[in-house]
Amino acid sequence: MHHNTLLKNTFYTEAELRKILAENLVYLRKSKQTKLSQKAVARLLHLPEKTIMNYENGHTLPSAYAVFRLAQYYGCTMEDLLTQNMKKKER
Repeated sequence: MHHNTLLKNTFYTEAELRKILAENLVYLRKSKQTKLSQKAVARLLHLPEKTIMNYENGHTLPSAYAVFRLAQYYGCTMEDLLTQNMKKKER
């Protein structure tokens, strides 16, 4: 991996990552063709619905494995899920 691809040379606080991830998860879940509920996403990841709610509310950061699974499902990279405003990216 090239050094210039690591978070695009920007360092984020945990609070910033939680906020970006939360906004992206809500956006992707609601804009996905299937328009999944939090319950459906929780089932896909084998997690309690409350956990998905906490991710989307920005209360907690998911494990690396959960971020990987979410990124896989939504067809994006883990880095984009954590650091990019995906709503703006679509425009």
